[in-house]
Amino acid sequence: MDAYTTKENWDDYFKDYQPKVVDSVFFAEIFERYLKPDATKSVLEIGCAGGEYLCYMHKHFGFEPFGVDYSDEIVKTAELFRHNGLREPGLFKRDFFNWSPGRTFDVVYSIGFIEHFEDPQRVIERHVQLLSPGGTLVITLPHFANLQYWFHWLIDRENLAKHNTRIMHLGVLRKAINGAPVKLEHLDYYQTFGFWTERKVWNFYHRFVNWNIELFGKIAWKLMGFRKSNFLFSPHIVLVATKPIQ
Repeated sequence: MDAYTTKENWDDYFKDYQPKVVDSVFFAEIFERYLKPDATKSVLEIGCAGGEYLCYMHKHFGFEPFGVDYSDEIVKTAELFRHNGLREPGLFKRDFFNWSPGRTFDVVYSIGFIEHFEDPQRVIERHVQLLSPGGTLVITLPHFANLQYWFHWLIDRENLAKHNTRIMHLGVLRKAINGAPVKLEHLDYYQTFGFWTERKVWNFYHRFVNWNIELFGKIAWKLMGFRKSNFLFSPHIVLVATKPIQ
């Protein structure tokens, strides 16, 4: 599967991660809207290194936790669970596309995963293959298209190059999931404005541009409010679907 990142990228990204107590996570309101606590159900995170979302799913909903990631830093997920006083989840250090767990899961989700690959349809189909009938699929990805693209182009082109910005449009994602055996429940941009960068070395130019982007964001938030999502500069996209019981 053609990817925009490598295993080495992710090993380096998570190598300095330190565990913390997990009480909530970004997108919590989305999870609470579409998921219900049920200790009899299982959850799978695709790309689980770090593990905060998986820890939240287990603590908040009681789901039996599983995760798959090919990064060596998947060990940080086990460390996080121990730090939160929880037994370790079922972790699989595997290539997601060549992994055969021999079972399906009641909730399958990924956070910032599919945009690192060339073919969104194939990635989504693989998510769906691992979803049990009656289960819920949640996919989130950053929105680096439209005005967000130019913000990142100005200040962090290196990180931008690790993302497939061509799929960061609702129409592309709707087409990618079309034909999969799921019912689309939600597909929309998320929040009004947000900007972050992976840049580690800053000069005057970067700081000046970043200051102006932050100022723009404050103005947009005041004018539009927190929840008014839009295609120009909302920072994320969220997709939720369910798999009918046959």
